[in-house]
Amino acid sequence: METNQTVARDLNSPLGFAIKTLSLELTYPNGYKALTKTTLNIAQGSFTVLLDTSGAGKSTLLRLLNGLIKPTAGSVFVEGLGNLDSSEILRQHRRQTSMVFQQHHLIGRLNVLDNVLLGRLGYHTGWRMFQSWTRAEKEQALGVIDRVGLLDQVLRRADQLSGGQQQRVGMARALVQQPKILLADEPVASLDPNTSIRLLQLMHDICKSDGLTAVVSLHQVDLARQFADRIIGLKNGKVVFDDSAESLTPELTKALYEHASKSNTATDISSSTNFLNDHPTLIGV
Repeated sequence: METNQTVARDLNSPLGFAIKTLSLELTYPNGYKALTKTTLNIAQGSFTVLLDTSGAGKSTLLRLLNGLIKPTAGSVFVEGLGNLDSSEILRQHRRQTSMVFQQHHLIGRLNVLDNVLLGRLGYHTGWRMFQSWTRAEKEQALGVIDRVGLLDQVLRRADQLSGGQQQRVGMARALVQQPKILLADEPVASLDPNTSIRLLQLMHDICKSDGLTAVVSLHQVDLARQFADRIIGLKNGKVVFDDSAESLTPELTKALYEHASKSNTATDISSSTNFLNDHPTLIGV
């Protein structure tokens, strides 16, 4: 049964949740706690950015949301599927959830079209994986390649593209999957500032146009403020900020990062009475 603390704020979205976590935790065998008890409700159609002052927590959370790693405790629920507690439900979830990676994960010797078509593998099983792509799939791939502005590069090898172009190929590969949810792990970390803005603008516009739910991890606070509907800040695997982008003011950001740099654990942030009194938007979950 859900309580007031079971589902975190969803910014009053009338569309309901796309994905939610309930008391999600991950502890590695060596005792390192990558994610402490975390309960979140990601609204349908929202563009959520994960910020992390320590670096690892947001990537861990993304992989838990996609079922790439199993939690030590807690659950992940997806709209229309329920709890990701079986291999069949997890397979369905991965089919409708695309991932964009920091390092692109393209096959350099393949051209843009063939790399993008790999996003359709989830719709093929067994011997069909070794057959040629259908005409419809090729037309669909060309359509998303056009959307990311690379139609003139469609037959060019991936290893001959710039970093920004390679990331757009990765985005097209994610879109050809026809996802409902888009997860992106530091998609602009290796790009220059201008290219980063253009890529995130493209990603944001496509997600809003197609009604996709996006969860994107970033370390650039200015980009998070510019594109996010909601920002979730983590410190040492613990949620310490969860609110709209407008609420993360420069003063609050400075306070968060300065305090984080002086604290050994996220608990130090959330348990600091004076700090929370001064900055009530910073929370402990």
